[in-house]
Amino acid sequence: MDALPRFGVNIGWVSRGEAPPVEAARAAEAAGFDIVTAADHVGSTSPFVALAAAAAVTERVRLRTYVLDIGFWNPGLLARDVATLDAISGGRMELGLGLGHMRREHEIVGVPFAPYGERLEQLARFTAQVRRHLDGDVPSPRPVQRPVPVLMGSMSRRGLEVACREADVVALTGLMNAPGGSGPGSFRVCSPEEFDDRVGWVRELRAAHGRPDTPLDMLVQSVVLDDDPEEAAAAEAARAAEEGDRWTTARTLLESPAFLYAATPQDAAAELARRAARWGIGSWCVHQPSLTAMARVIAAARP
Repeated sequence: MDALPRFGVNIGWVSRGEAPPVEAARAAEAAGFDIVTAADHVGSTSPFVALAAAAAVTERVRLRTYVLDIGFWNPGLLARDVATLDAISGGRMELGLGLGHMRREHEIVGVPFAPYGERLEQLARFTAQVRRHLDGDVPSPRPVQRPVPVLMGSMSRRGLEVACREADVVALTGLMNAPGGSGPGSFRVCSPEEFDDRVGWVRELRAAHGRPDTPLDMLVQSVVLDDDPEEAAAAEAARAAEEGDRWTTARTLLESPAFLYAATPQDAAAELARRAARWGIGSWCVHQPSLTAMARVIAAARP
């Protein structure tokens, strides 16, 4: 890939003792990150509050919901929040939408958790409704961007079908439902070969729908530097096995695009370049605990 990669960081988990969104956003922009993202989970910070705080203290970074559980939202009211954030940030909003996968969170707040097929059908309708509201004439803040970019994340064939048809950017996590797991929200790390299949599906589906073969977005679960990669991955695989994970191996962790193990930032940057060439990944997002490590990788990737 000729284009420079984009880097993002997922902020807002103040309940886990991480830095507040304002501090994290400032640090991300100073370190060269391109995107600040916020997740949508019961028990974490409100994504739009976190991103509005980030907008107030930054000038350059894009602001992305990563991703919203559409079961928690009304499309018209969501469009109001999207338009407001885009307006106050000077056109930096990116709308990430998803199906939701944590049944327990829906139970906590008393919101129905529909079967997977129904949620898939709802996602396409929901996206169209949000776009109509953003493009409509109802008095409200008007977004600067026309249109506001939409990102969708999935790893299933049916989910990717919707994402490739409806979204501007397709996001992958590298995690799949664990066989015999405890239902939605129980994951395993997919192998590089499985990831090859998913990327192949995306390319086929985008072509079938006449959509451009745009770079993918990838969520990296953790970045580990300064240790021997094989030893660090083996230790993590052993911890996973102790917790009942029968699928995660050191090889999977080392080769999966969802994890990054490298002895040096330079090695990590080279590995990301190799993965980008293999899979067409144009943006990499990490969770806030990996902000400092990925900042070192950014510095190595952009001398």
